[in-house]
Amino acid sequence: AFLHGDLKEEVYMKPPPGVDAPANYVFRLNRALYGLKQAPRAWFERFSSVVCAAGFSPSDHDPALINHVSDHGRTLMLL
Repeated sequence: AFLHGDLKEEVYMKPPPGVDAPANYVFRLNRALYGLKQAPRAWFERFSSVVCAAGFSPSDHDPALINHVSDHGRTLMLL
């Protein structure tokens, strides 16, 4: 899941072992990777935008609580 988070800031990393790259070469990341400090936040922002587009809304008290109210009742998601 963390691999689908978009990064808003520029993040660079050294090439991983086994990757043939020139000395002092770095990669600029376009997406979050496992182990990256920004990965959970990037994933949650993307997930939130998708569920909000589907009609859900975050709670005013806790952003990890997402709800949807319809004629059929209330749906709650707790992340």
